Amino acid sequence: MKRVTGLTKWGSITRTLLAMALVGPMFMVPGCGGGDDNGGGGSGGGSGNPPGTPPASSANQFAYVINSGINQMQAYKSDADGVLTAVGSPVATGTLPHHVDVDARGRFVYVSNHDSTFVSGYKINGDGTLAPMNAAIAGSPVTGLDPTENEPHSSVIDQTGQFLYVVSGTGASTLRAYRIDGTTGLPTFIPVQNFAVGTHAHNIAISPNNQFVYVVSEDSGELRAFSRNTSDGTLTAVAPVITGLTSPAAVTVDPQNKFVYATMFNSVEVFQIGANGGLTRIPGTSSFPTGNGPHALTMHPNGQFLYTANINTANISAFRVDSNSGALTPIQTAPTGGDPNYIVIHPNGKTLYTADAANATGHKVSRFTINADGTLTAASDAATFPVGSGTNGIGTTKL
Repeated sequence: MKRVTGLTKWGSITRTLLAMALVGPMFMVPGCGGGDDNGGGGSGGGSGNPPGTPPASSANQFAYVINSGINQMQAYKSDADGVLTAVGSPVATGTLPHHVDVDARGRFVYVSNHDSTFVSGYKINGDGTLAPMNAAIAGSPVTGLDPTENEPHSSVIDQTGQFLYVVSGTGASTLRAYRIDGTTGLPTFIPVQNFAVGTHAHNIAISPNNQFVYVVSEDSGELRAFSRNTSDGTLTAVAPVITGLTSPAAVTVDPQNKFVYATMFNSVEVFQIGANGGLTRIPGTSSFPTGNGPHALTMHPNGQFLYTANINTANISAFRVDSNSGALTPIQTAPTGGDPNYIVIHPNGKTLYTADAANATGHKVSRFTINADGTLTAASDAATFPVGSGTNGIGTTKL
């Protein structure tokens, strides 16, 4: 999906649409059973694994990839090196699936559908395949009773897996809060928890300490902060609203809950988090150049490296993170497939993926090895799809 005069253009899809949100995604979730496949790896500048890489696990991991051109999601099993093998058949989503969200316990998957009125919901089976929560209706809708939910773009689940937050709307946008049923996965709207969040709200993130939620709105150029009641999941808006940003598309929070990173059209902007969750730019330089159109970003679990997927220049900007100041130092520009819509790090901490929506021979998920110094080495593709599939989603759960 490329940005063209404020719009996003899908490489081989014949329609144009507003730019998609982050966390469009493939999610890694811990699954039942044991035994890893023997997969390929790679090495490069800086041998060994990055500092803070999680220990190797024998548990299966599952990945979920959305394809917006055919309105489907495919499940995969991942081995310890991030090599993917399809499991089961694709499941139907709503129209133009834009973002996929998996709860940290590996029970449920939620898909935000750009051109539908609802979020789709699925339960994860023991083998990683998916069961629609609402099998009676095509696309398994689990929200959509309120017209302000039209065109959901992105969602995030809190760290306990009890609450879901959804941003919707290519025009006037809303943020809505839901409580998740721990058995069925069905979300229930929390009364009064419906907030106006500018125009074309594109991405949402929650802080690792579960205390704050952040939303970027692409067309109105805004970044909003909310504090959370960790008991009942309710949100309270926190002033000030950061305004004057240029096409902010993605947002994330560092593992220490000290800084927020938001992508703009050609850069990443860094903010300090105040005691109430409010934001101010870090002292000195707060804006750091990237490739053109950073559509998604992800931070390594160790907090030392940050990566952006640059949709218009088909590459990744890699940075080293100063944990004291939040400032970024560029360390590499790595080429991807065409239109990298999303970027995510595998739970193993050693593998990075991008979801590439436009390639002459088909669409794919690119795979990279993360070296000890944070640089990337290209590995074999993780998954490939026919031209027109619109591979645009990738994301991860926590270990």
